[in-house]
Amino acid sequence: MSQTKTLAVDLEREAHVWQLLSNQFGIPKLTGYRFLKSGRKRIRLISEAAFNLLSELPYTGTTGLYVGEYSPTAFRLSMDGAQLLGPYATRQRVELNNEQAESWLQGESVNYEDEQRGYVLVVHNNTILGCGSLSYGTLRSFIPKIRRPKHT
Repeated sequence: MSQTKTLAVDLEREAHVWQLLSNQFGIPKLTGYRFLKSGRKRIRLISEAAFNLLSELPYTGTTGLYVGEYSPTAFRLSMDGAQLLGPYATRQRVELNNEQAESWLQGESVNYEDEQRGYVLVVHNNTILGCGSLSYGTLRSFIPKIRRPKHT
């Protein structure tokens, strides 16, 4: 007889994710949303209303929007997570020029001198492009191949 899974949330991990987002990016805890663990490190965001509804039903698969990867010391926002949560960020943002933005969106690392280190929100013309890793003058791209612009 198969065991029915239900939607569950790890409250300790959820609080830690909000704390990491606050410490890293200055993103405050947003009311009306819950974080769900998806696999070992992936985190998904779901509305409180959807969580309450779905927690009553048997869990049949992936729920919520993938917003990033969790580790005990850092949180790397996904492209969607950066675009959804990035407008609330007050720090760890880098602004790219046209040439840098085009290269970065193609998955290339770009030169970027800044005092910031670690995961940063990547912005171009006030548009959040995603999340990158900045270290020693190099901004690394995490844009998935499938989401990179195609040149014709």
